[in-house]
Amino acid sequence: MRTKTLLLSALLGALGSVSVHAQNVYSLNAVGYINVTFPPGTYTILTVPLVASPDNTLNTLLPDTNGQYKHAQVYAFANGAFTITETGVTTNANATGWAGGGADISINPGEAVWFYNPETTPMTATFVGTVLTGPQTNTLFSGFNLVGSMVPASGDLATNSIMSLTNTTRHDYVYTYDPTTGYSAQDNVALPGNGQAGSYLNEWTAGDPIISNVYDGFFYFNFAATNNYWVENYSVSQ
Repeated sequence: MRTKTLLLSALLGALGSVSVHAQNVYSLNAVGYINVTFPPGTYTILTVPLVASPDNTLNTLLPDTNGQYKHAQVYAFANGAFTITETGVTTNANATGWAGGGADISINPGEAVWFYNPETTPMTATFVGTVLTGPQTNTLFSGFNLVGSMVPASGDLATNSIMSLTNTTRHDYVYTYDPTTGYSAQDNVALPGNGQAGSYLNEWTAGDPIISNVYDGFFYFNFAATNNYWVENYSVSQ
């Protein structure tokens, strides 16, 4: 099928590959892989917008079988608190592998974690899995959420037709993170639109939030006291 998407670096299958930027490609399925490099001595907000097999736990996504992620740390965030796990925490049972077995933290599509590489050289990973198709809903709870796109898309969060993060509330924030430059914070100022009280445009300070890579997660602050819902919709016919 002919696809026009902002997807990952390649689609696996009988035919086709797809680049990060909207080239015309031919593909028989929606199975793909994503290559990630974690810079040394710093943090990355990581999301995995693929359904891996048999699951999306750390053991599956980042298996530390040879100590390739030794002393790396992963910070999962939920309900306003972090859960932290580390590899190679002792010289005995956990010389390799994640503390706790690596099954207690998952990075499912739409979720994100902090990954810390404490070493002086880069660490790398390749994620393989299925791309979700059809409407996908990511619940944004009141307060802070550590999230990412549920499909491997990048670009402008507000105008990208696949990601379309438009159901926002005035004074919501998006916090993106770059390992070199640090945080960028953008506030939805929601300027009045259409001349009607209570009618707002999706306007962000300093321009729309931009996601540079398909594996980039971000903090979303939902200002409202109720849940917000980020709905994405991708099909292989796009």
